[in-house]
Amino acid sequence: MLTELNMTLTLDWKNFLYLSGLFIGFLVGFLLLTYGFRKNKWNQLLGISFIFLTLATMVAWMISSGLMVYFPMLYRTGNLFALLYIPLVYLYIQNVVKKRSLKWKDLIHLIPAFIYFLDYLPTYVLPADQKVNLILLEITDSFQYMAFNQSQFFPSNFWIFFRNGMVLFYWVLSASLLIKHHSTVGDINRYFGKEWVNWMKIYLIFQLGLVLPLGSSLFELSSIAYFDIIHLPVALLIVSSGGAILFFPKVLYGTNEFDFLIDSKQISKEDIEEEEENQILSDGKISEIKETLEELEKEKKFFQTQGYAIRDLAKDTGIPSYILTLYINRVLETNFSDFINEKRIHECTKMMQEGHFSHFTLEGLAENCGFSNRNSFLSAFKKFKGMTPSAFKKEIKEGNPIT
Repeated sequence: MLTELNMTLTLDWKNFLYLSGLFIGFLVGFLLLTYGFRKNKWNQLLGISFIFLTLATMVAWMISSGLMVYFPMLYRTGNLFALLYIPLVYLYIQNVVKKRSLKWKDLIHLIPAFIYFLDYLPTYVLPADQKVNLILLEITDSFQYMAFNQSQFFPSNFWIFFRNGMVLFYWVLSASLLIKHHSTVGDINRYFGKEWVNWMKIYLIFQLGLVLPLGSSLFELSSIAYFDIIHLPVALLIVSSGGAILFFPKVLYGTNEFDFLIDSKQISKEDIEEEEENQILSDGKISEIKETLEELEKEKKFFQTQGYAIRDLAKDTGIPSYILTLYINRVLETNFSDFINEKRIHECTKMMQEGHFSHFTLEGLAENCGFSNRNSFLSAFKKFKGMTPSAFKKEIKEGNPIT
């Protein structure tokens, strides 16, 4: 379609893929945002990323189909949407695995998009007729269009190579983060956490398609093929990942651990309604649960038992598991996995400071702290102490104060 300007839209396989991507992308994006505001704040990031990626795909489709001449206000916005999308997936994974919220320092990830916006600001403020002329000059030759010749600060082709490199950089960061915290995140209420991890694996595999353009310079491609190999994988990513998330409703609808117990029928809605009427988390009930947990911790280090689950804590305290889950989620603002692991790490570091475990291997330390494997121990130690066990030992030897 790029070799000859064609204002008639035909439903060939390319247009079908683009249009499918637009439909699925906006649908999934708005669902993630809606349930993100209602249930799971982290889904807001994922929803926004889907919206930006879909907007970038919409601009690519308009160029491919020749329809961009009717929407000159969108000229050169596709790359802006792409630069906004790329870091959002990484921030989403980071916030989920580290149980954190966005911070002001996270704005650093938006610097490339801001620079691009400034670079093309003179183009954005051009009158519509001048933009149409630029579009008509480039729309029949994708090499010219993808060269980004209107750049004020950078040479031709800079932005296309920069964007591809940025995709690869953030993909590596995202994959590394997921691998590093795989065991910790996947242990959240067992199947609940594993469902999120499994979907993220699928998403990152599909996202690999965005890295394909990096190798396009090794081949002699036609104008159409060059444009397609850069933009069609984006539409394919939306269709495949957006379709896949429909099979992971707990991810799509932002289900939390408490909702998971309802969905898995470990508690019933009638139980919740009854307990809510009795003010399950009244100030008195919260104090009672807190005292019970403190007494249990004094009597036995329950958290040092490997494989210790919420049902075990319920049995030891005599408090139903769904009430404990509600208390941990809404009062302590954490999840059961982090609740247990933080206690394990605290006890472990206390014993290390007292001179115990000095000759233990990492495996031995992990086992005595209640962890089932070395990797989950290391991940939890870094998460709650900000350093490795070896670095912690070194600080003790040097007599540095540690909190």
